[in-house]
Amino acid sequence: MNRESYDELAHKIGQTLDRGTENLDRGVRDRLQTARQRALSRQKVAIAGLSLAGLGHFASEVLLPQARILAMLSTLVLGVIGTYYWNNFQQATENAEVDSELLADDLPINAYLDRGFRAWLEHSSQSPRQ
Repeated sequence: MNRESYDELAHKIGQTLDRGTENLDRGVRDRLQTARQRALSRQKVAIAGLSLAGLGHFASEVLLPQARILAMLSTLVLGVIGTYYWNNFQQATENAEVDSELLADDLPINAYLDRGFRAWLEHSSQSPRQ
């Protein structure tokens, strides 16, 4: 049943109840009218509660799995960025040690004879400083 069918049925029931109360005493009719209004307001509250329950279902079924994936991806990205900066920090520390030993002239003679060291010196002197 669609929404229009429910509305039409509710309207017909209301008309039937109104016709059935025409022959009743005015006090009884007022009490019945009050009871009907109370029942309708409770129905609206119940429907609102059901719609909130649907929101909870949507949140737990759709949003929560997406939030878990987002949290895992965020953790992974933070780990990669942290590793990158840690490696750069370690490399900078090593470079600072070599630079200080070069300036202090504390390097062993074999370091100056090593071809890889010479290539590293040439490369690091050509690269721009940060």
